[in-house]
Amino acid sequence: MQQTAVVTGAASGLGYELMILLAKDNYDLVLIDIDEVKLKTIQTEIQNSYNCKIEIIGTDLSKHNSAETVFETINNIKIDVLVNCAGFGIYGSFTDTNWKEELAMLNLHIITITHLTKLVLHGMVKRNCGKILNVSSLAAFQPGPMMALYYASKSYLLSFSEAIANELKDTAVTVTVLCPGPTKTCFQEVVSSTSSNNKISFNMACPKEVAAYGFKAMIKGKVVAVPGFFNKLLANLPRVLSRNRTTSIVRKIQEKNREETPIT
Repeated sequence: MQQTAVVTGAASGLGYELMILLAKDNYDLVLIDIDEVKLKTIQTEIQNSYNCKIEIIGTDLSKHNSAETVFETINNIKIDVLVNCAGFGIYGSFTDTNWKEELAMLNLHIITITHLTKLVLHGMVKRNCGKILNVSSLAAFQPGPMMALYYASKSYLLSFSEAIANELKDTAVTVTVLCPGPTKTCFQEVVSSTSSNNKISFNMACPKEVAAYGFKAMIKGKVVAVPGFFNKLLANLPRVLSRNRTTSIVRKIQEKNREETPIT
C-alpha cells in the first residue's frame, strides 16, 4: 500500500532535503511551508523526477491554531510519516529582541509541533504503525545566551520527543528527534533582522548529510540523533561541566559568531 509523508518547512533547508529522501523512497508527499510559490515549483520538479503524488499547503505555521487548520485539510489521508522541520531563530539579548517575532517562534516550535504531533499520533497509534521525526538542534542540550528562547524551545522539543517516544515504546510507532549542529541552510539568513552579522561558520555541516543521518535514524526508530562526532561531544558537555560553565561557553561562541564573516 502506498505510504504518505507530511513534511513541514519543506521549501528549503533540511525540510527540503528530507522531502527528497522520502520521494526517493516512494512516499507520496504533503508539503507544508509558508512559501507557497516555492512549494509549487518543487511540486512540479519532484513529480517529474519521482513516482509520487504531491499535495502542497502554503500556510504560516507560527499562527494560532495552524496545526488544527492543517490537520483538517489532511485528515482524510493516512499519514505514515510526519516530519516537523519548520522553524526559525532570533538572535539578540532577551531584553532587546522583538516579542511578536519571539511569540511566533515559540508558537511554531512548541504549540504547532506539539498539537500537530498529537493530532497525527491518534491515527498512527490506532493503526499501530507510523514514524515521527522532530527536528530540534544541538542547542537543545544547554541554555543559549543571545538566543535564549530559541535554545529553550529546542530543549522543549528534545524533552517532548524523548518522553512520547518512551510512551510509545510498546507500539510500532516511533518518535525520533534530530539534533544537528550548525548546518548551511537558509536558517542562517533569517536568524534575525541583522543576520549578516550573526551567521555561524564554525562546525558547519552539509544539509544533505544531516538529512541523510536523520532519515536513517528515523527509519531505524532511534530516539535521539546527533549527527557528527564533534556535535556528540558538545551535546555531552553539560554532563562534564557545570551548567554555569557551559552557558558561559555558549555565550562566547555566540558572540564570536556574531563577529565572523558571513557565509554565502
